[in-house]
Amino acid sequence: MEFFGITYFGPQNYVRDIMRDDYKEPMSPNDVNHVLDTVKNNTTCPSELQRPDVDTYRVIDCYIGRVNGFAYGSSVRFRKMKIKGVMHPTGPIDMYRLPPTSSIDYGWWLCDPALQGATWQHTFPRYPQPRSPNTLVLDKERQNNKYATFF
Repeated sequence: MEFFGITYFGPQNYVRDIMRDDYKEPMSPNDVNHVLDTVKNNTTCPSELQRPDVDTYRVIDCYIGRVNGFAYGSSVRFRKMKIKGVMHPTGPIDMYRLPPTSSIDYGWWLCDPALQGATWQHTFPRYPQPRSPNTLVLDKERQNNKYATFF
């Protein structure tokens, strides 16, 4: 039943299942420009998006040397770049069809073209409440007792 995608254990390779079809991780430094051109042509994010420059190389290790953000299929290289804080030139929205984890959910749909210019999340008019009833009670109590707190 695994052939049909029906198992009791969930997806076999979840990351591969949610990857975009047009994104392929480069396996050599010669493939980097082709991958970045494909990502820039197929992205839904605005064109003025700031991406890390792949031509800027950082030295992370005396054994690995200089890196540009791609691991080229090496888990050791990826781990060392992660420890040193080297950013991957492509973002998760360029690599995955869906958010792979719940921590990415918050900003995932910001680059969705259907939501560009939408104002459904704005509240008009706004009625801010500068002082809550709890604050007013605490202010009254502090007039009598300077050490008064709620907790």
